[in-house]
Amino acid sequence: MSSKINICEIIAGHFDTLRDTSDRLSKTDMSTFILLPALSGAASIALSFNLDASLSSLLVNFGSILTALLLSVLMLVYEQESKLDSSSGLSSRIIELKRKLLKELYYNISFSIICSLALVSMCFLHAITLGTEWSLSIKDFHLMMPLDKWFLTPVIIVIALNLLLNMLMIVKRMHTLLTTASK
Repeated sequence: MSSKINICEIIAGHFDTLRDTSDRLSKTDMSTFILLPALSGAASIALSFNLDASLSSLLVNFGSILTALLLSVLMLVYEQESKLDSSSGLSSRIIELKRKLLKELYYNISFSIICSLALVSMCFLHAITLGTEWSLSIKDFHLMMPLDKWFLTPVIIVIALNLLLNMLMIVKRMHTLLTTASK
């Protein structure tokens, strides 16, 4: 893969921000950001839920608008880092903590942009494959699976829920950063 589109560092950096104060991966964060969306996607299969065209369209609009807004927030993070370099009244420990928070925000926002793009792409695929069945045959065993219902809808649910949770985390971190800016 071209290094220009390799997003592995962003994904790894985002999941690296899910640590507790002792710098270990947080089980609570892992449950919230990985297990909860995965269980929701699995529940959609168990309940035979499938997105309809209007919900898919709504998610495309949500993902598109969110991508643009998150790009603007990335500029705010960059601006805050520039201000941090010129702040003289803060202790070195506070500057170090804020720098770490800005780095984590960068990864979280970048990951959320990737999720938004993935959400739009998956909704596009869902619209194309609506009603299409995928067949799996192994010897005398034949299985017809609705591709949109059993694969794309759960993936879209996982991405959308993860995106919503990431947005909450970003808002909380931005709040922390901006309310402690003068302290």
